[in-house]
Amino acid sequence: MKIWKKFVLFTIVIISIVLSISRYYIVKNNFLHAIQNTSKQNINQHSLEKYMLESSIVKGIQDGEEITDSKIIEYLNSLKNYTENNSDLVALYTADYEQIYSNIEDIEILDIKTILNQDINTYCFKKIKNNHYMIFISHWNINNKTLYIISAYNINAIYEEKDRQMSVILITDIIILAVSNIAIFIFSVYLTNPISKLNKTSKNIASGRFNERVKIKSKDEIGELATSFNLMAEQIENKINELNKQVRQKNDFINGFTHELKTPMTAIMGYADLLRLKKCDEETSRKAIQYIYFETKRLESLSFKLMKLMSLTDGKIKMNNIIITDFIKKVVKAENNIIHDIKIKLNIEYGIIYGDSELLEVVIRNLIENAIKAEPKDNIILIKGEKTANKKYKISIIDKGKGIPKEHINRVTEDFYMVDKSRSREHNGSGIGLSLVKKILNLHKSDINIESEENIGTTVYFELEEVE
Repeated sequence: MKIWKKFVLFTIVIISIVLSISRYYIVKNNFLHAIQNTSKQNINQHSLEKYMLESSIVKGIQDGEEITDSKIIEYLNSLKNYTENNSDLVALYTADYEQIYSNIEDIEILDIKTILNQDINTYCFKKIKNNHYMIFISHWNINNKTLYIISAYNINAIYEEKDRQMSVILITDIIILAVSNIAIFIFSVYLTNPISKLNKTSKNIASGRFNERVKIKSKDEIGELATSFNLMAEQIENKINELNKQVRQKNDFINGFTHELKTPMTAIMGYADLLRLKKCDEETSRKAIQYIYFETKRLESLSFKLMKLMSLTDGKIKMNNIIITDFIKKVVKAENNIIHDIKIKLNIEYGIIYGDSELLEVVIRNLIENAIKAEPKDNIILIKGEKTANKKYKISIIDKGKGIPKEHINRVTEDFYMVDKSRSREHNGSGIGLSLVKKILNLHKSDINIESEENIGTTVYFELEEVE
């Protein structure tokens, strides 16, 4: 059952119960109030009739009249004429339950013994056929003879008023329930409509439409829920996109790694097979051996970088204070022993940084190698170090080489991504150098920044925490 249906049903039931109970007590209270007022009037009327009848009998005795049952009946009729029939019905009984007089139709319906034996000067209610009566009982002694007078007053008007009130209340309650039902239905649909939207949007997200958002603008709890739901959906979408990116990068890594291994291995196996099966001249053998050597060196470099890349997955590095001037000079000295045509210039401001010297050496070496591969026109690579205003130390590697096309700058840090694959392989490139640099810098809570223009040059820089 829909929640709005439950809400409507529950509300209608509650309203019905509340109305029924409240109306019942109202009608009951009115009925009891009417009974009390009527009983007071009838008690006074009954007392007056009893007194007047008793006075007539006493006067007759004083006048020397013989008081017989017929005489009492005569007094009673005279009394009824005098009181203009204020008492609807009257009956007289002896102490032995012998009826002297009665104008109560079907009096045998009444339990006379029970009525006469109840407390005197009280009243009870009896229903004779379709009429309701209030019965009063009194007695007095005349000539050592006890007489009981029973007065019955018709109170149909009270019951009819009660029934009338019940009918009016029933009609009123039906109208109230009908109007309430319509109002509650409209309100419940309005109230649960945002929940329906949330449900629909959640199903769309579950089906893969992660960009779905619920459009609910309200300042109540449902509005807050909608805002939280949208934030959750956004986080889910970001996480899914991140996972997809990781899967894509993983596939690219595997494809790139497989390709990088396959190309040199194919060449090595081909030239090795050539040397194994054929007797080649000295020039051919020299070229084959040289190709095998360079491809083996490229595999060695690739394996070294991959091992470094894998070693960073646990995120554990050894941080210590590094005097940046001494550190850069040490790395450059080692590089100068390898390269001969390119000159490395230094413009390093004194400073102390906090980091892993072994990993940062890998960063500097890779950036220098990339600068060399860019073939700078002036054969100069500038390494610049300077303090920044935000208590960081900025290291820049600058060359005036071929540069990087703008559309490739954002992707050069991806695993195995190469701008010019043929030129990269000529320089033993693998496409994971900058990816390795980015991961190392991320462990140092830094990032690689690249500014480059084609045929003008490239500046790669990063910032590290400075020790005061």
